[in-house]
Amino acid sequence: MNSIRELPISNIRVLIGALFLIAGFSSLMFISWAWWGLFLGGILAWITVFGKDSKKAFVAPRALWLIPIGAVSYLILGMLTGLLSVQLGFEWSANPASGHLGQLALMIPFMLLGEELLGIGILEAARNKGLSLVSSTLWSALIFAFLHIPSYWDGSFFSTLVHVILLQGVARIIFNFVYIKTGKSIWGSWLTHMLVDFFALSF
Repeated sequence: MNSIRELPISNIRVLIGALFLIAGFSSLMFISWAWWGLFLGGILAWITVFGKDSKKAFVAPRALWLIPIGAVSYLILGMLTGLLSVQLGFEWSANPASGHLGQLALMIPFMLLGEELLGIGILEAARNKGLSLVSSTLWSALIFAFLHIPSYWDGSFFSTLVHVILLQGVARIIFNFVYIKTGKSIWGSWLTHMLVDFFALSF
């Protein structure tokens, strides 16, 4: 898999993009009214890092059947992981937005597009820097997972770390897979992410 940007990306552009993402994700996590923070930060980061090639990932997705397959696969894995966590004695925190879908329905698409710009952005930037697909995917998944620690903090660093790696990290791997297999279309991973969250937040 080649990067969406074939020419090398300068380290300064990656650094500035990372700062935009950190600012956006931080505002989403810690400022109640700044739900648009990651969306805006993600767009600014994406344009900063990929420049004129930014639009290449916004193509119509192919193999649309992979979108529901990806969502269902994650929901099943998530359910089994949750059941196993209970048996192991973990007391994981639920998503703070659970049960509030009606209040967040219009915000979620923008918030999740921000998360996709973050996750796919890390994947593509790492590939551009010469990392393998496996290494790039793992970096994307781990960073995505770690950024969710504040949302799922349960009072134990170890428990929370296991939680975000096994749920949010695995989710990122699946979303990245859908992105690649739907023609490197960010809409493919975004739609998969939407299906997962709309279902999960309904309860």
